[in-house]
Amino acid sequence: MYCEQCGSFIQDGESFCSNCGAPAPAAKPAPAPGPEPAPGPVVQPIVQSPAQPVESLYQQPAAQPVYQSPLYQPVQPIYQQPAYMQGGVVVTPFDRPKKNICATVGMIFGIVTISLFWLMIFNFVPGIVGTVLSCIGLAQKNSDGKGKAIAGLITSVLGVLLGILFFAYILATDS
Repeated sequence: MYCEQCGSFIQDGESFCSNCGAPAPAAKPAPAPGPEPAPGPVVQPIVQSPAQPVESLYQQPAAQPVYQSPLYQPVQPIYQQPAYMQGGVVVTPFDRPKKNICATVGMIFGIVTISLFWLMIFNFVPGIVGTVLSCIGLAQKNSDGKGKAIAGLITSVLGVLLGILFFAYILATDS
């Protein structure tokens, strides 16, 4: 039982609430057993024959139109084709960077310039040619050999400067 005043639990046999002192509610007598109800009619379950289709409670959802923003257009991914063998030669479908011939020739002229700096006539002409070709090699787009062009430019300019210093030294020692 529970107290009607404070809601505390009252143990059986106590006549007052131990929390607030209110009198315990009178115990309600248990209902007397009455006559059993008469049995009713027996209900038989209805079984459908397999020939009749059973209706499904699930309904297929209706297709909803999809809104596509005019600003966003899906992009198809680009897949790279692998290299494959064709007659013993590996063929790849991708373009390799173009050979940078100007950079290679500019580097060769730069090496000739720096190695022959003490020869006056063989210094300036290859130095100028090496500098020009190396600059053209640096300016080419989508080609490899940028490192060769930089090396050719440095060696060409350095060879010409060494040639000028050597020429000035020769003039100073002759007088």
